[in-house]
Amino acid sequence: MTIARFSSLITLARRLTTLLLGLLVLVLLLMILTLQTSPSVPVTRTIDDVDIRTIEQLIVDNAPEEISSAGERSLQLDKEELNLLAAFGLQTIPGLQDMAADVALTSGSASIDLVVPWQLPGLPLYLNLQVSVRQRDGTIELYGVRAGHLPIPTAVVHSAILIGQRILTANYVNYQEFTALQKSVRDVTFEEEAVHVTLDWQPDMLSQVKAQAEQLFLSADDNDRILRYYTQIAEIVTALPADTSSISLNDLLFPLFRIASVRTASGGDAIAENRNLLQALSLYVNESDVPQLTAELGATPVRRVEVTIQRRVDLAQHLTTSAAITASAGAGVAGILSNSKETYDARYRSGFSFSDLTANSAGVALGNAATSNATEALILQQRLTHATLETDYMPPVARDLAGLNEADFSEQYRDRNSQAYLERVAAIDKEIAALPVYSPALSPTNSPAPTGIQ
Repeated sequence: MTIARFSSLITLARRLTTLLLGLLVLVLLLMILTLQTSPSVPVTRTIDDVDIRTIEQLIVDNAPEEISSAGERSLQLDKEELNLLAAFGLQTIPGLQDMAADVALTSGSASIDLVVPWQLPGLPLYLNLQVSVRQRDGTIELYGVRAGHLPIPTAVVHSAILIGQRILTANYVNYQEFTALQKSVRDVTFEEEAVHVTLDWQPDMLSQVKAQAEQLFLSADDNDRILRYYTQIAEIVTALPADTSSISLNDLLFPLFRIASVRTASGGDAIAENRNLLQALSLYVNESDVPQLTAELGATPVRRVEVTIQRRVDLAQHLTTSAAITASAGAGVAGILSNSKETYDARYRSGFSFSDLTANSAGVALGNAATSNATEALILQQRLTHATLETDYMPPVARDLAGLNEADFSEQYRDRNSQAYLERVAAIDKEIAALPVYSPALSPTNSPAPTGIQ
């Protein structure tokens, strides 16, 4: 090797070393500027049952009396309510449970402090983000982002948002439907004490919200599995005698879980199989409008029959909806949507029904057992494969369909934080937990004698 060649290699090595040291210094500088040793927002808040019931009541108080009528609907949320909703959202979404947020309001604008824990060996650090937004022509405009001590150009943030939207659009088949729902927000106004939101309310908005909760961020593989299970449902009901107009949920639930068990044994993901099974089942039981499934199944419409639990269509609808939402968006979202509906019914419609509440809770238990972890998902498949009775997964309820109106409910229970109400709910949860499908101490073939819920 010539001296000149050796000298050029030494020069190159020095340049590479300088570049690496520069990059290391830049990384360290960014860490110093963005990571801090204390959080800007306390990270110890947890959502308790009182918080959950507060959110449910908040939904009811802001819901229109006539949900079937189109028109404008004005909502008002104060700072405490906004922070409660933010905390619930972070603790509900997988992967975000360790984060914390705080919303501050001023006239015409708002700021959101977001804390992301950043754990290093022996040194807890925090990425403290601050996002500033303001009202502009009835919409929200982002005008400032800061990470620790480092301001982030809004152009960079907007580019990152666009990239994220493209990724979501490419990977989730129902993301466009989610963005369409967001467009129902017509006007946002910030004041020092509250934010005011005007919605373009449409009669199908609640069904859209339910559908999004049941099918949150569907991938192409999820969509294919839902189609396969929906096809199985279509085959089961097509094979029924021509004069059959009603079947038990057992006639769909048990065969579908037998299929899921076989697919899992052949290398399938037990959690994904269970989740997509419950989503397909809810679509059929609740007669949801699924034109994409109809198109993919062919021109022949899927035969419709009523699906019941204890000869009641509403119980099957409540249970399958709650199970699908739990499997997709989590038990917290399922509980809030179902319980707020019961509270709404007590105020405006058929009344608060403990029978419906029982079906909702059983659905949450089913969705949890189906998707909480791989072991429980497999156990549920095995138990439902061998189950024979509705009371294996749903307690018997009273035959009386009448619910309690808001005044009667208040007279009997005061409110949903009272000891009498909490004891009633605890009794329902205890009975569900003891059912063969959910109890860790029982096999699916040894069903205890049902005690009944009145």
